[in-house]
Amino acid sequence: MIHLTNKRLNEREVERLLETDHPMVAKFSLVPLSVTENHISFKLVIEPRAGVRYYQQRDRFGRSIQPTLKTLTGDEEIGEAYRRLYVMSGEIYAENQSFFPNQEFNDLGIGSALYESQERLYDALGVKRVDLYAVSVGVYVWARQGFDFVHASTLWSVRDGFASFLKGRGLPLPQHIERSWDVANHRRDILINQDPVGKYWMLNNAPSWEGYKLMNDSLFREVAEKSRLEMKAKRKERIPG
Repeated sequence: MIHLTNKRLNEREVERLLETDHPMVAKFSLVPLSVTENHISFKLVIEPRAGVRYYQQRDRFGRSIQPTLKTLTGDEEIGEAYRRLYVMSGEIYAENQSFFPNQEFNDLGIGSALYESQERLYDALGVKRVDLYAVSVGVYVWARQGFDFVHASTLWSVRDGFASFLKGRGLPLPQHIERSWDVANHRRDILINQDPVGKYWMLNNAPSWEGYKLMNDSLFREVAEKSRLEMKAKRKERIPG
């Protein structure tokens, strides 16, 4: 049960909103951790679906390995995410606190599917804004999910650093860099060490940053939707049949 302001969702409604079509995931389970009248902290547990075959390309620490065809047993620990919902001035806000994935399942679109389901939950509750702090691979992933920099100083630092990197390699510059995703999505056809140039730069050079997403703004949504469609196409290469 989630009950904040005049929004109320029972357990079955929460389960329905968190359903996913990802072939490797049986369900995303919401586990309440702390509940008061004006806030709820919870974790989302990724539960695997037994019998699904997939190509493993990294070990659990994220190190590259020779691709191996494996089959899920259903007992794997794929990962879990911690979230918080709270009421401020009569509006509901969300905070994406942390995400702990097993790196063995990296680049299979599981994290993207989790957040897609999570956004349905946020929509049903009428969440106004989502905040987070992007670290590690999140400096790239959250930009692709439609989160923008909170601080203009972060934008200026990233814009200058990325432009300098491209110029140093003789690569084409973007027409403009006004949002986090202008870097993350720049020239997906140009690869460095098998990664698109924007992804490569952000994973190796971008600072940690505070991010936000306005749930009612279509601009933030369109960025995420484009990324999710790309990921769904990509995952077919690693999940046969």
